[in-house]
Formats: sequence, C-alpha cells, structure tokens
Amino acid sequence: MTSLSPRRITFPKLADVQLKALVMAAGLACGTWGASAQAQSLVDLFDAARGFDAAFQSAKSAHDAAVAKADQARAGLLPTVGLSAGASRTNVDNAAPVPDRSYDARNATLAASQPLYRPVNRLAYEQGQKSLIVAQAQLKAAEQDLIVRTSQAYFDVLAAQDTLTYVKAQKAAVAEQLAAAKRNFEVGTSTVTDSREAQARFDLVLAQEIAAENDLRVKRLALDTLIGKTGAEPKTLALPVALPAVTPDDVGQWVNLAETAHPGVVQAQTALD
Repeated sequence: MTSLSPRRITFPKLADVQLKALVMAAGLACGTWGASAQAQSLVDLFDAARGFDAAFQSAKSAHDAAVAKADQARAGLLPTVGLSAGASRTNVDNAAPVPDRSYDARNATLAASQPLYRPVNRLAYEQGQKSLIVAQAQLKAAEQDLIVRTSQAYFDVLAAQDTLTYVKAQKAAVAEQLAAAKRNFEVGTSTVTDSREAQARFDLVLAQEIAAENDLRVKRLALDTLIGKTGAEPKTLALPVALPAVTPDDVGQWVNLAETAHPGVVQAQTALD
C-alpha cells in the first residue's frame, strides 16, 4: 500500500555547501570586536535578514501555503467519518383518570466511507506533492539569494571602511607634504608652484575622503535596509586571512551536484513532470 504521508524534498548536500560557505565567511569575519562592542558576525546579520527580508518571507509564505494545499489534496484519499446524535422527549397529557406519560428517545449514528477508486483525487494528490516540491525549491533558492545579498552587503561595508581608512592615512601624509611645502616657500627654498601643487594634492585627497565617507554611509544604509535594523556594525576580518581549500577541487563534481540538487533545476524538472 502506498504511503500518503506528505513528501518533503530536501537538498542535503547543497544545503551543507551553503552553510559551510556561510560559516567559513563568518569565520573570516570573527576578528576582534575593535572599536564597537556591538559588532555582529555574518551569521548574526543573516539571521536578522531571514526574519525581515520581504523576498524571503514571500517565498516562505508560499511554501507554507503549498504545504497546506498538499494536505488538502491528501484528504481526498482518506476515509470520511461522520458522527451525529439526537435526543427527544415526548409528553402526553391524558384526561383523568389516565395519568400523564412522557417518553424519551435518543439516537447516535456513526458513518464512515473510504473511496476505492477516485482517479481525480489521486491526480490532485500527486499534483499537490509536485507543487510542494516546487515551493521547497523556491524557498531554497530564496535562501541562497539572501545569503549572497547579505554577504555582499556585509563585505561592502568592510571594504568601504578600509577605503576610508586608507584615504585618511593618505590625507595625513599629504597634509604633512603641504605643511612642508609652505615652510619651504616661506624660507625661499621652493617656489609658489610647489606650494600650490601640494595644496591641489591635499584638496584632491580631501575630496576623496568625502566621497569615501559618503560611500560608507550608502553601504551601511544598504545593510541596515536588508536586515531591518539600524546601526549594524560588521565584525572586521581576522588577520591574516587564510582561505581553506575548496573540497572537492574538481569543477565537474560541482556541476554534477548542481544538475541534481540546484533549486532552479529541481523547479524545472518538477514543472516538466
């Protein structure tokens, strides 16, 4: 007899790859807390994004709806049971000398039916299971997309911070050159052209600093928008950065895995079925 328990298709190998990649990236970002005691790891920010991101929540709701529809389709193959009960009381008023009488009546009915041949219900059940597989694949694809977007926003902030730090260091160096050029001009060991060139370099670095600060604000805003919280502070990378080797190191094996486990392929195959 075929089991009618709802099918739940999982992607164990691909899920392991995703989680390992996320944990590896989080491990790279587990440096010291630095200037902020509230710095969050990549995993922390991803968890926040899972509970806020509209695209992921939409896919999750669609998955929950597919689960409910699959259960409804399964109900068409299960027995139907009905229970009914009733009670009545009859009072008879007789003329004297016949005494009055009363009668009670109670009944209960239990009925059950089991469909033996309903091909339409069987097809509806199978379609419900296919729809559930598609919803699970869509949810997995949404989760992968959220991992990529969260990681991108996370490292964009760190890169913007590094850029601003570099520009500030460059500004300090150019400021010393400008001060030296002004002193040399005052004592007559350099021309006014040298002083103005140093001033131009300083102004250029100052403009670069403003641009770097604005870029950092934009990157922080993008991260805050993704996780639904303000003031997110990613942890800095642990130094030195040591990336583990990719396992397996054969691209053919990854292609074979994607052909059977990639959510997009699963959706397409299920739609064909």
